[in-house]
This record gives sequence, structure tokens and C-alpha cells, in this order.
Amino acid sequence: MRRMAIFVLFADVVLLLAEYQVIQDLNWRTWFAASPHAGTNGYAPSFSISVLTRFFTMSGNGVSLTSPPTLDWVQALAVLLVVINAWLGYTLIAKRSAAKARQVGPSPSMAGGQSNTLT
Repeated sequence: MRRMAIFVLFADVVLLLAEYQVIQDLNWRTWFAASPHAGTNGYAPSFSISVLTRFFTMSGNGVSLTSPPTLDWVQALAVLLVVINAWLGYTLIAKRSAAKARQVGPSPSMAGGQSNTLT
């Protein structure tokens, strides 16, 4: 039980750190695209987000440049976090119910013992 909790905590920490890194990367890309270093004076960067996809758009000076759709890693990692926690939760519940069934044991009529019914 404790090993399962440690595994869940470790998986959550790793995925949340990955989420943080992806968000920092996106912030840096947006900052760089709007900076004079990119050579895009007058353009304003923005993101369009759909289900598991992201479009990077640069608009300005009457022109709009859109990237091809890319995988939105923030959403993908969030889905992975939910799936892993759901799977581990299901596994934990299944193990608890199996342990309860072993503790209770079979009923006397199923174990081949004497029944208390009168015939």
C-alpha cells in the first residue's frame, strides 16, 4: 500500500515538473518571438489552442503567419496525469477488495461444510 502511494506521488511529481518545463518553454518562445532579436518587429505572437493541438500565430503589419498544428504538450501531459492516477486508483481499489474477500473467506455452504437448514 505504501509502495503504491510512493509510486503515485513520484509519477505525479515527474509529470507536474514536465508540465512546468513545457509552460516555461512556451513562455520563452512567446517572449523571443516578440523581441527584436527575432527580427519580427511589429508582430504580436499568440497561441490558438484546440483539443491536444496548438497553433502559434504571428500577426502584424497586415500579415498573419500561422504555424502548422502541433501537439499541445500541456494538455497531453495533463491527460497522462489523469490516466495514470485513474489506473493507480483502480489498481488500489481492486487490491483492497481482493484483500477483503480473502479475509472474509468462503461461506460455509460454499466450503462444503454443514448447513444450518432443516430438511
